[in-house]
Amino acid sequence: MGVTADMVNQPFSVAQVAVLIPARRQEPALAPLVDGLLDAGFGAIILVDDGSPGEDKEVFDSLAKQNRVHLLHHAVNLGKGRALKTGINYFLNCLNGFAGLVTADADGQHSTGDIVSVANAFLAASGRAVLGCRSFAGEVPLRSRMGNLLMRLVFHFVSGRRVSDTQTGLRAFPASLLPALVALPGERYEYEMTVLAYLCRHGNAPLEVPVSTIYTGGNRSSHFNPVLDSMRICFVLPRFYASSLISAGIDFAGFSMIFALTHNVLIGMAAGRLSSLANFILNRRFVFNSGVRMEVALGRYYLLALVVAIVSYTLIRGLAGYWGWNVYAAKLIVETMLSLATFSVQKIFVFPAQEAE
Repeated sequence: MGVTADMVNQPFSVAQVAVLIPARRQEPALAPLVDGLLDAGFGAIILVDDGSPGEDKEVFDSLAKQNRVHLLHHAVNLGKGRALKTGINYFLNCLNGFAGLVTADADGQHSTGDIVSVANAFLAASGRAVLGCRSFAGEVPLRSRMGNLLMRLVFHFVSGRRVSDTQTGLRAFPASLLPALVALPGERYEYEMTVLAYLCRHGNAPLEVPVSTIYTGGNRSSHFNPVLDSMRICFVLPRFYASSLISAGIDFAGFSMIFALTHNVLIGMAAGRLSSLANFILNRRFVFNSGVRMEVALGRYYLLALVVAIVSYTLIRGLAGYWGWNVYAAKLIVETMLSLATFSVQKIFVFPAQEAE
């Protein structure tokens, strides 16, 4: 089913937009939300039952009897990311003529009015994605407040972009963008962060629209695990440090061998920096999965490596020569400190994904 002419009665009508709601089980707020969205005039509601228990089937089947509601089932729980991709895939294959798709949560955190506001902002935004961002003012559960703060900081550190609500499930996407999104990796909550990173690294960053901060019952219905899901979301950092650890081992071995022979910090560092080629290859392919042309990325990488080497040499000489530190200890501490700054610079300057080969 697509948008029909009689459903659209104004230039910017939510009838041009479908809403996708992934649901692990039926929540008390789900049926009123679906009814409210239908009354608001949305062209289609895609409801993904992500492996709910048998006692919930009757509620899902009842919702599916309503006009413009499309119900999809997972036999078992596959995660929010997979449910979103199932709904997006259905939208692309079975619904034609829509301007875009809004995703919303099933647990009552998104009001009908806020979903309409995000949809209208999207329709007026000339093809940009839109985020419904909460302010987290008032009585917000501690795990939600701290989880969002952590993810904002990590996302800014990793991407170089500031987003006020990285965990919002209320998002609007143009139809033309959806084929790329459905192909992104991720099966659970990390998929939403992957989508956000993709949006920020390709073209225009999403437009942010303020929405209400709604939590019911201390947010007990949320299935987000602050520890496990944050680990999945942040997995790019361990990959970076695994790459850095391998190259650091090569670097330290080369430095130690040459320094033991020459007792010259500069010559030792020059020998150790031969590890940088291994680090470049690992970071380009396995950490950042960059599409920047090889020669461009290599030039930027070694420009950064030169700056880091100068800073590192200056600090090591200072700590060892003027403060009397052991030169090997000084090198380990300095290189560890510099690795944090190096990660951000490589992400933004050396391997920006928007530059395709």
